[in-house]
Amino acid sequence: MPSFYRPLALIAVCGLVLACTACNSNSKKIVGKWKMVSMVDKDGKEQKMEFMGMSPVMEFTADGNIKAGMDASNMPAEFRQKFDADKDAAAKMSETKQVGKYKVSGNTIEFVDVKQSEDSPLGKKNKGKMTFDGDNLTISGDDGSLKLTRMK
Repeated sequence: MPSFYRPLALIAVCGLVLACTACNSNSKKIVGKWKMVSMVDKDGKEQKMEFMGMSPVMEFTADGNIKAGMDASNMPAEFRQKFDADKDAAAKMSETKQVGKYKVSGNTIEFVDVKQSEDSPLGKKNKGKMTFDGDNLTISGDDGSLKLTRMK
């Protein structure tokens, strides 16, 4: 190979390595527990997900599983006391349960083996575009978007 082409080949290889790394990074970024903050329908109407101090939680595992549960950490004190009195109920509510699987390709997430609801912002394809902004994640689908915040 002429010496002129070597730097070009090196740049091309570096570009491919960076592109592959970028594709893989979203699959690593999504791993963890995320609190569902709001859902926006296709008409732009936003619905907050927290109700009486409880918010739905999604957990994305490194092996491609999705778990769901509830976070009751913002529950008002009078409800919190009653809630904490029944340890079994409190444990069951905060426990995450397997609800399906997911696949990440670049900035696209596909939900697999997940029961689809009619008001899902992801639409019939059960796919969405992921946009990360620090500890915030927006998944935009055909019928709206879902906003989540990473739990710490």
